[in-house]
Amino acid sequence: MTTPSSLQQHKELGEGLGFSGAELVDFIKEQQALERADRQAERDAKEKEKERIERQAEREAKEKEKNREHREKEMKFHQAEAAEEKERQEEERRRQDEAAEKEKRDKRKRDRDSMSWNRNDKSWN
Repeated sequence: MTTPSSLQQHKELGEGLGFSGAELVDFIKEQQALERADRQAERDAKEKEKERIERQAEREAKEKEKNREHREKEMKFHQAEAAEEKERQEEERRRQDEAAEKEKRDKRKRDRDSMSWNRNDKSWN
């Protein structure tokens, strides 16, 4: 949009260059067209910059989501490892308890066997 002052400037510039009548009108129209083209180029550049910023924001959001998913998978993996280790330790504790219990039973049996009545000697062994 050409402002009145811009129109006046174009008129004065054209007259200073020696244009008058139809030539002056054509000169003013050319100058207005150049201004419109400059403004359009500025709008286009702003739009391209806006699109570039939006694409960058989308890439960053995707990367952030990818990192979040990776951290979540990593956390689940470590939780599963910890659960497996806990289960392994509990199993080992059960085996040790069973072995200790078996040892106690075997010792009691050996003690009973060694304390049995010897019929031949008529005494306790």
